[in-house]
Amino acid sequence: FVFLGEKHDNPEHHQIQAEILRRMIAAGRKPALVWEMIGRGKQPAIDDFLEAGGTDADAFADAVGWAETGWPDWKFYRPIAEQALAAGLPIIAGNLDSETVRAISQDDLAETDLGKTLRLDEPVPEQVMEMILDEVYRGHCGLIPRDQLSPMVSVQIARDASLAEAMVRSAGMADGAVLIAGGQHARRDTGAGFHLEQRFGGKNIASIGLLEGDLEIVWAGEEHAVPASRFDYVWYTDPAQPDKDYCADLEARFKAFTKN
Repeated sequence: FVFLGEKHDNPEHHQIQAEILRRMIAAGRKPALVWEMIGRGKQPAIDDFLEAGGTDADAFADAVGWAETGWPDWKFYRPIAEQALAAGLPIIAGNLDSETVRAISQDDLAETDLGKTLRLDEPVPEQVMEMILDEVYRGHCGLIPRDQLSPMVSVQIARDASLAEAMVRSAGMADGAVLIAGGQHARRDTGAGFHLEQRFGGKNIASIGLLEGDLEIVWAGEEHAVPASRFDYVWYTDPAQPDKDYCADLEARFKAFTKN
């Protein structure tokens, strides 16, 4: 099982993911490719595309409705799909659909068949829950009080469980599985890696975190260094764009929403 955790808007991260996948294929591996960016409801469309012998990456994007998903431009992800399609790899929709996310936010999924498949009826260790809460709080720039984040934490846990379950399930039809996902999902301590190992019994796991960072700071051992428990390997790259203030953008959206 291989996790390739990206920063979504960094084109270099997707080039690296495609190259790692290419080298795995060249070495004789044929893993299933699981996508965070594609909801489970799109799996029939993927299956129809592959069964019809589809190999064109842009046609694949059309089949799954990529342009309507809100993810970064398909051109970033096209090299990954090209490798998978050329090699005939199984392609798996790993994420939750919007209606499922709504059910989770209303605490209405754990006892369903999908909830039990994802093992959402089992409590997450308190330490893991606290770490996820911290990440969600920071991810929303401290703009939402911590005591109001419980639905978002539940959604994050369910997404990670969904990705892990998809990897385990698809590995049975292939030579293991590779996950294309954001860095938080690729984490071993709290992300899909936690669920894969601790809940679904996955073995032989390698998690690679593709992170933007200043190597001089990293090697100095300062606060930007990533704890070893998060990933097995960290691959540092330059930022995709300099000094973008995500928190300022998010705060502006919050203010506009409040006014409306």
